[in-house]
Amino acid sequence: MSLTCYIIDDEYHSVEVLDKYVHQTPGLELVGSSTNPLLALEELCTIPTPDIVLLDVDMPQLNGLDVADLIGSASNIVFTTSYREYAPEAFEKNAVDYLLKPINYARFLKAVTKVRSNLTSKINQVTASPFFFVKSNIKGKFNRITIADILYIENIGNYIIIHMNDEKVTTYLTLTEVLSKLPIESFSRIHQSYIVNHAAIHSLEYAQIRLSEVSIPIGGTFRTAFREKIQPTLLISKRDKSDH
Repeated sequence: MSLTCYIIDDEYHSVEVLDKYVHQTPGLELVGSSTNPLLALEELCTIPTPDIVLLDVDMPQLNGLDVADLIGSASNIVFTTSYREYAPEAFEKNAVDYLLKPINYARFLKAVTKVRSNLTSKINQVTASPFFFVKSNIKGKFNRITIADILYIENIGNYIIIHMNDEKVTTYLTLTEVLSKLPIESFSRIHQSYIVNHAAIHSLEYAQIRLSEVSIPIGGTFRTAFREKIQPTLLISKRDKSDH
């Protein structure tokens, strides 16, 4: 399972250490970092939600505990700090782990393993249900969405459109929110505006996929993780020396 990471820490040295740890760990990808929590929050609004945010607690511009509230539950928060006394408050924020500086690599790896375990648990919970309900434009009404019928999901402004075999449903959700209800082994976010069902893919190219009646671009930020996920389904002869 490939995980994306973002680092927020006002100390340049701490950012450098965590950057090094992320890059030497297989299955981790650093998508950004900042020594200014206000700028970090601004950037996080413009990129795909990272799986892990490595977040310093004690920062001058904005306390890391407050930053965690603003980030919300979409990312797994791993707090980093030099002060043990922040631990109770950190876990009240539902942090996955709490790392005391100076952080050694073994302890960092333990935190990453804990995140993977939590995500696996969520995946198992999701796959137990073959459907979910979303709010319709009629007050008090919810539409049933059968997961196996989904072809792809498109983001349009503040809404998403769930394209299915025989219909499409528009609802007030984000792609991150709906992705939490989908089995991760069968669905991938391949673009800032699209989630696709692997079973609906007719053909695959470097920068786009083709469904039965539509082509969907593969965003550069998502390309590596998507290719890694579908790699086990690619059947290529060992005699084929071309670059895939």
